[in-house]
Amino acid sequence: MAEPRRGFRVPPEVPTYFAEKGLKPGFSWLDVWGEEHAYAFTVAKAVDLELLTAFRDSIAKAIDAGQGFETWRAGLLPELERLGWARPRRVADPTGERPDAMVNFTAPGRLQTIFNSNMRSARAAGQWERIQRTKGALPYLLYVRSASAEPRVQHLAWAGIILPADDPWWVTHFPPNGWHCKCAVRQISRFERDQKLGQDGYSIEPPTLEMKPFVNKRTGEVTWVPEGIDPGWQTNPGLARARTLVTRMNRRLAEVGEAEARRVITENAASPTPRVISALPELVFLPVAVAPPALAAELGGVARIVEVSNTTMRAKTAKHGGSRAVGPETFAKVQAVIDAGTMVDEGRPGPVHRSIFAELGDGWWQAVVKAADGGRHYILSSLHAVKQRALADALARRAKNKGDE
Repeated sequence: MAEPRRGFRVPPEVPTYFAEKGLKPGFSWLDVWGEEHAYAFTVAKAVDLELLTAFRDSIAKAIDAGQGFETWRAGLLPELERLGWARPRRVADPTGERPDAMVNFTAPGRLQTIFNSNMRSARAAGQWERIQRTKGALPYLLYVRSASAEPRVQHLAWAGIILPADDPWWVTHFPPNGWHCKCAVRQISRFERDQKLGQDGYSIEPPTLEMKPFVNKRTGEVTWVPEGIDPGWQTNPGLARARTLVTRMNRRLAEVGEAEARRVITENAASPTPRVISALPELVFLPVAVAPPALAAELGGVARIVEVSNTTMRAKTAKHGGSRAVGPETFAKVQAVIDAGTMVDEGRPGPVHRSIFAELGDGWWQAVVKAADGGRHYILSSLHAVKQRALADALARRAKNKGDE
């Protein structure tokens, strides 16, 4: 007889989000702030790297196995004993700004906070990634009442709010929205939205957004936080993760060789990241190709990578329809177009541009790449399907322009 399965099935996005975090020791919860939690794992007062590693690895294991708090705690306590943290110890602030503090990392309340905060943030990030993949069929999010026995008044006021998945309100109000917050969202269809709007307790108008200043006493930084959200929780873990992925990818691409850069870009193109990035409200540039020497020579710059802005991704997605419509995933074709294509100088005004035409398995495509910031960046300004004669027409225009010179 098969052994009964314990725990719960963990969506793959959840462990991926957590596994990409690095370690950042901190004396205060204010040392790792806001969106930094998307890529930095920290535990307040865990300034010892070995201790912090034990916490991170144990939570990663709990996420992978779908463990609950008690199972995780039972597995962690022997490791804390081994490291000498099974009893209260004095911890010094590395910055010297605060006096030493006695800390008991085995205290149930402290462990519960560490476990719940990391678990809920990881699940929220994973849920956001799935929402971006499925919002075509389920385009709305419903804020669900907190499961807490003593819910916060402000959070109760948000229960029943239904907004599009890409509404800016979710940038700050996608739960969890505070320490021990148990609020949730549920993704729903247009049909269910219309049904619920005929019932009491549902609305498409969120409360007026009132902001309050919060001063980080460790850094002096002032952050405006929405009323009802605990300072430090005013970010959407999924959005923060998407921005972090791009930042880390750009840093990595600047350090590796061409073969590795191509591999990283290919893997990224096959992931949900392009679709998530395209939905971000602020400007973000996504690497989509390695610039071969021929393109660099034509553009006269020093960049290694071709990038595309999420505003361009959205514009091309909205503009080009038909059987070869452009979507966020279409930008995976950029490398193939550049590698196999013919470059043409069409004499576009402004920065140096090159149009590149290539025939791929599904027909002809045109990419337009320009040099920006003095050639330190190569930006993809257009990608769209074209007819076979497009290359011949472009060559004719180039010949005509040269003849007019």
